[in-house]
Amino acid sequence: MGIARLIICLCAIPTVALSETLSLECSGTNPDWTLSYDEETARFAFLDRESELQVPQRSTAEGVDWPKAATLVGPRDSAIIILHNRQCGAQDYEIQILTQRGESPILLTGCCSNR
Repeated sequence: MGIARLIICLCAIPTVALSETLSLECSGTNPDWTLSYDEETARFAFLDRESELQVPQRSTAEGVDWPKAATLVGPRDSAIIILHNRQCGAQDYEIQILTQRGESPILLTGCCSNR
């Protein structure tokens, strides 16, 4: 299934209200990327561009509070983030980002802290 179809499928899932408000600064290396995230918008910088993204869908795993997932959608880019409530280096959360460049899916990993 292509990333675009996966995002469309995830957007069709009813949104589950998250119990806490998250406002995060995230980053990763190899390759370098950054993500500023709150539950309404995100700013994602990866490779040669930075994108402003909306957050139309947020959810948690069935029956538990973590991990949390969100779909990020913008005019040129989209991504799905999965956030884990576990220590990541010196930061509070671990994150995976599934995005793409052209038709190539990309999985990024990194860490986040509260803003």
